[in-house]
Amino acid sequence: MKSGRETVLITGATSGIGRDFADLFAKRGYDLFLASRNREKMDDIAGQLQARQGAKVTTMAVDLAQPGSAAKVYEETLAGQIEISILVNNAGFGSAGEVADMDICNIREMIQLNVTTLTEMCRLFGGNMKKRRTGRILNVASTAAYQPTPFIAVYGATKSYVLSFSEALAKEMEDYGVVVTCLSPGPTDTNFFEGVGVEGLAEKAHGLWAKSRRMPSRKAAEIGLDALFAGKLSVVAGGLNTLTAFANRLAPRKTSASLSKKVMKQATT
Repeated sequence: MKSGRETVLITGATSGIGRDFADLFAKRGYDLFLASRNREKMDDIAGQLQARQGAKVTTMAVDLAQPGSAAKVYEETLAGQIEISILVNNAGFGSAGEVADMDICNIREMIQLNVTTLTEMCRLFGGNMKKRRTGRILNVASTAAYQPTPFIAVYGATKSYVLSFSEALAKEMEDYGVVVTCLSPGPTDTNFFEGVGVEGLAEKAHGLWAKSRRMPSRKAAEIGLDALFAGKLSVVAGGLNTLTAFANRLAPRKTSASLSKKVMKQATT
């Protein structure tokens, strides 16, 4: 595909923050390559963005929680001669519960999607950006990255990886003109709460995850885009979330873990 517009690749763009990313980039004049499992939703979004924003939108139905999926996406862009100027690794999911009771396949897919696929996407598309000496990568972590998170232990650990990996990758790539930014949203009004494995949690959640405390997904996406184009290393979405995240970094690890256990148990039960 050849055009005068640059193309952004967004994973997990069918809802929530990813859907807002797609709209915001289209408004900024970018074409889009959307990779997600649900082709019907992607095609609906593509039609809307093409009609409203004039963006060219390419979609690819792929399960990014499966091994080899990043290579499939990369090969699809090569076959279509689509040069990716910006990569947004937004796709991810979490499950609540004690690790000893979780389904092992669920754990494996969470790590594959949140960690392995994200890393491979950065390697494949970041490699091209390094050669061109230009490009941007936005990885989505979470405030769960800033402390141990009992009862969502695997999810929190994957997001800690994303944060550390992204900040290290940013320093590696800065000498080649490539910007890497990590966005860490706190509780956000998305379908995340419908997929954590606790029946009715989306509506009944209280404490940290109470519906009234969730940031609108649009706001989180805007914070991420502003940080990316400002060349920031990482950003936490929201002032209170920022204060909490960095306070956790200053607290002793045992204290942080104990407080997190209390907060997460209240939020997930």
